[in-house]
Amino acid sequence: MPSETVCPDCEESLERMELHGTDVMGTLSIVSDASDDGFLSGLRADDLLTPVPYVCPECRRTLVYAE
Repeated sequence: MPSETVCPDCEESLERMELHGTDVMGTLSIVSDASDDGFLSGLRADDLLTPVPYVCPECRRTLVYAE
């Protein structure tokens, strides 16, 4: 993740936020579908990514990155 993330709409610096709410196990994560040939297809089952929201303070656009 770049050290400074910029809003694609208004070019303001995005603020990193904390994601609240969880699944049954108590954590949120992003896992690649093994049958998918997309950009996450190279992940192993133990390579879980955490969704991290970034919000633009100007236009309130929210982007969620997998880190």
